[in-house]
Amino acid sequence: MEKKYLYEINFVRAIACLLVVMVHVGARFYGAYDGSHTTLTNFFNQISRIGTPLFAVMSGFLLYNQMAKKEFNVHRFLKSRMTKIISPFVVWSLFYLIYSASYGTEVFPDFSNSTEVFDFIYMFVTGDSYFHLYFISLVIQFYFLFLLIRKWMNLKTVTLLTTISFYVNYLFITNDFEFMNSYVTSFINSRTFLLQWIYYFMLGALLVKLWPYIHQILLKRINQIYALVTGLFVLLFTVLDYHSHQQIINSNENILHFITIPIAFIVLISLYYQLIFWKNFIMESFIKLGNMSMGIYLIHPFIIDMYQRYAPYDVFAEPFYIIPFHIMVVLICVIVLKVISLLPYSQYIVTLVPSNRKNIKYNMDETQTMIKSYTL
Repeated sequence: MEKKYLYEINFVRAIACLLVVMVHVGARFYGAYDGSHTTLTNFFNQISRIGTPLFAVMSGFLLYNQMAKKEFNVHRFLKSRMTKIISPFVVWSLFYLIYSASYGTEVFPDFSNSTEVFDFIYMFVTGDSYFHLYFISLVIQFYFLFLLIRKWMNLKTVTLLTTISFYVNYLFITNDFEFMNSYVTSFINSRTFLLQWIYYFMLGALLVKLWPYIHQILLKRINQIYALVTGLFVLLFTVLDYHSHQQIINSNENILHFITIPIAFIVLISLYYQLIFWKNFIMESFIKLGNMSMGIYLIHPFIIDMYQRYAPYDVFAEPFYIIPFHIMVVLICVIVLKVISLLPYSQYIVTLVPSNRKNIKYNMDETQTMIKSYTL
């Protein structure tokens, strides 16, 4: 039976969200040690860097899953994206610009100076208002691309485009390009440019096409075990790779992610099928966290920065605080988002997908029954 709600994807989004927050938490510990990591903070910082590519995969998956439905309407889609993505992008870009200006950073231009105005517009549009907003600009670029190619997205075409995007993505992260216009040159060579991430977005679309097969295969417990063991070996290899290089590698520039990200997706789906036999409230929490993931992504740097500026105790001096601090940041984000959701027009401020506990329970019960039937 095909399920209406793919809560497996919510679970993957939740994990991706937690990993992204860990990267930025780990960066503060990195700064506290004058640009170096302890073994513990380096482990969490580097392993967590699969979070952003996973977010890209999930964006591609959810977008194409929505577009593949017969009732897809372009006008309704654009209106929805304006509310859920573009409006929060503008709101939080302005928020972080004002926040930075309040601490003496010069972010607003002299509007009588055309060069400064163009620089400001470029910064704003490319998501450079604060270090993490570039990803929202990426998602917006992908939306427009998908609207152009969506009518030709059958399995054969998606497979071909994903294969091509693998090469294109590799080309753009391993080369620098020069153009006559400095803005174009800067944009093309930056992590804000879609082709620096296109493989991960297209991989998400391909996974939608392959989902019925992936779902059926992973319902078998033995295949879940194989996937988890494979994941452990990949994790070990990744740790050894980072340890041998002893350097920070940006999420989109790590060629190893071309292989580890699809494996991570399979492993996390397998993990979901294992964990749903635990206490229901644990998995419900992950699913709800996945629904809040975009909101957490938008506000977590502010929470981290406010703690670092005003908290009386410096947790960054002790590496073993990285996990409790990470948990604290996520919990504060959830509370802040709950408060924001009470405000008028909150849908234009943050993207929060409502959670239906009855649907979650029904979905988990249905999945448990299907898994049990495969083991009999």
